[in-house]
Amino acid sequence: MSKTVIFEKKYGVNINDFSTIEEIDKFIEEKKGKKLELIKLDDCGIAHSRGNVFELRKYDINRILDETLK
Repeated sequence: MSKTVIFEKKYGVNINDFSTIEEIDKFIEEKKGKKLELIKLDDCGIAHSRGNVFELRKYDINRILDETLK
């Protein structure tokens, strides 16, 4: 189940009725009766969309190309 479907079922609206994230935020704030709070994602202990689950590796592409061409 996608996040959009969960949002639509929870609030009884069609996501296509909104054109910006700000409109969605304002709608949720009106439903909850309070401002949305920002949280720091680094403290939650899970990988998030701005992170990377896989270890990054650095490559020396020039060295690899030289070795391949030898």
